[in-house]
Amino acid sequence: MTSTDVTPSRKSRTNWPQLFFIATAVIAVLYLPLAINYTWPLFFSGASRLQDDVNTAVNGNDYAVGNGSVEDFRHADYARHRGVMLVHTTLGALALGLALFQFSTRLRTAWPAVHRWTGRTYLALMTASMLTAIIFLIGSSPISHYSGRAFDLQLWMLALGTLFGGWYALVAIRRRDIVAHRAWMTYSIALMMTAPLLRVLWIGIQPLLPQHVLLDNLGASAVLLGVIAPFSAAVAFMLTQRGRGTGDEKPAPANRYVGLLAVAALGSVGYVAQFAGLPEDIPPVYLAFHLVPAWLAIGIAGVGIRNGRAQGNPVREQRWRWLLTGVALAPVAASATALIAAPAYGATNAFIAGGMVGAPLAISLAFALVVHTAGTRARASGRVSRSVETPLAVG
Repeated sequence: MTSTDVTPSRKSRTNWPQLFFIATAVIAVLYLPLAINYTWPLFFSGASRLQDDVNTAVNGNDYAVGNGSVEDFRHADYARHRGVMLVHTTLGALALGLALFQFSTRLRTAWPAVHRWTGRTYLALMTASMLTAIIFLIGSSPISHYSGRAFDLQLWMLALGTLFGGWYALVAIRRRDIVAHRAWMTYSIALMMTAPLLRVLWIGIQPLLPQHVLLDNLGASAVLLGVIAPFSAAVAFMLTQRGRGTGDEKPAPANRYVGLLAVAALGSVGYVAQFAGLPEDIPPVYLAFHLVPAWLAIGIAGVGIRNGRAQGNPVREQRWRWLLTGVALAPVAASATALIAAPAYGATNAFIAGGMVGAPLAISLAFALVVHTAGTRARASGRVSRSVETPLAVG
């Protein structure tokens, strides 16, 4: 790992990439047994499901498996497609576990063959998991909940985005584009991390923000991850990049940042206005779980910009500014998606879809711009690694 953008001094420097990785690894490892075990009750009557056991212990049986739970709405679909679900959950969990080893510099340098085959195995397992997810989505209907169609749309976007990230990373390494390879592998893994994070959220937030049914927390959590998933991929990438300029770059004027904040504020106001027009039984957590993480992301990008300016590093400032543009446009994209989808989806599902798929699209496009320019700059400066001989060398 390399130095970060958030470094107050050498003595007090925090290794943010390492902390970021440790937190991700802990969540992924805890998720592994829950995912592998998830479909066992569909094959063996009376088998225990660890995820439901944990949820019941924290929130009670009614919330975990009663009316309004995933089990209540999806049991018939899961039972009908139990083979597909077995492949999806098991291989997806194994792929996520293997993915963590791809970020090990020691493994990459000491045992490059192991690193390469681990990467290839991740790609194969991830692809099988995402394709079976798509098969399930084709063979089943959205759940009959006011977030059902929006959540189905997000599942489609997650599956396709995960596939794109992993396979584009392979294309990039074939072209010896190390920057793009690492970035899009990180993006693919970040989208895969939405599965364990959803479980953490819908189980963990109920004691703090109690809702009547589990699906309300699931839907709100999915809105939250619409910002967190692509933004975390971008931040992970930014924290491991050294910005090096040509000497011609200059800091952006302050009014450009004022304009971006104004755009974010207008988009947020529009999203609030759309929520105000929804039925009264729609929990406000759907609104809060988009706006709060979006503005927190704006703040994080602002810190990156400030540090880039303080370090006299206009390249780093530029990258954080593009990421700021993406998160500033997230509320605008959410509002626009809600307006566009309303005739087909209805006002409520369209509003929720705005947070689930509109916002992450804006952030992902900004991420793509950062990655493209970082790769172009690396190639132009001749900083192309000669140590990578085969695909999927990450970290």
